[in-house]
Order: sequence, then C-alpha cells, then structure tokens
Amino acid sequence: MRRIVCLAICFVLLSVPFAYAQELRIGIFDVQKVASESNALKNAKADIDKKFGKQKSDLEKERGSIEKQAAAFQKKPPTDKQQQALAKQHREYTEKTQTFMKLLQTEEQRVREELEKAITQAAKELAAKKGYALILDRAAAPYFDPKLDVTADMLTEINALTAKPQ
Repeated sequence: MRRIVCLAICFVLLSVPFAYAQELRIGIFDVQKVASESNALKNAKADIDKKFGKQKSDLEKERGSIEKQAAAFQKKPPTDKQQQALAKQHREYTEKTQTFMKLLQTEEQRVREELEKAITQAAKELAAKKGYALILDRAAAPYFDPKLDVTADMLTEINALTAKPQ
C-alpha cells in the first residue's frame, strides 16, 4: 500500500512540471542575425567610420609613402642618413597604428556591449508584449521547431528600441 501511495505521489510531482512546461511560451532567435542586421549596428559602424575614417586614411597614405621610399631604395641603395630617416618614420608609423588600433578596438568593444544590452532589453520587451516565458539564442538549442523562431520579431524590437531620434 505504501508503495502505491509513493508511486502516486511521484507521478503527481513529476507530471506537474511537464504540464507547466507545456504552457510556457518559448521563443528562439538568431542573435548573430539580429545583431548584424540591426539598425543599431549599421548606425554604429557609420559613426565609427565617421569618427575614425580620416585617421585611417591618413595612416594608409603614410604607409604608402613608406612603401614608396622602401621600393625606391631597392633601385638605389640608401645612404645611412636616408636609412635612419626611413626607420624612424616606420617606427612612428607603427606607434600611430598601434594607438589607432587600440582606440578602434575600445570603440568596437563599447558598441558590442551596447548592442548586447539592447538585445537583452529587446528580448525582455518582446517577452512582455507577446507573453514569452523564455527567449533563447538559437546557439543554446541544438534543435528547435521553426515555429518557435522569433528572429524577425527580435529584429523589429531592437530596431524600435535603438531608433535614433530625428
């Protein structure tokens, strides 16, 4: 008798989570697609190009100048003074490039962090609007029913959240 009661209790306890899980609304989205296609990332890239574009083109011109001088030295060997001047110019260029790359990486990291926050906020808002109990990145689910895909909704939500005021 005890055994039957224990089995009945176990059955009830085990069936409650399954019944509850069936009522959960779950959404799965492709975070990489949302990030790459979002207006937030497109705007951030444009801002980075605007902010760092001149510096980048100046560095490219300087690199071209150094390469021209080095190529000229292949035809006619340089004097010691010319060689030292080119080496100095190359060192300065390398330092400028390293500083530029650090600034660019810092800015890109800031953009990534802002985008992650926006994606999290978009997921919360989508869940609240449409009654989802759980929204996951598709990388967390090796398989899911395509009906659970909310990527388009997430993209719409993040674009609405990150729209620039006119």
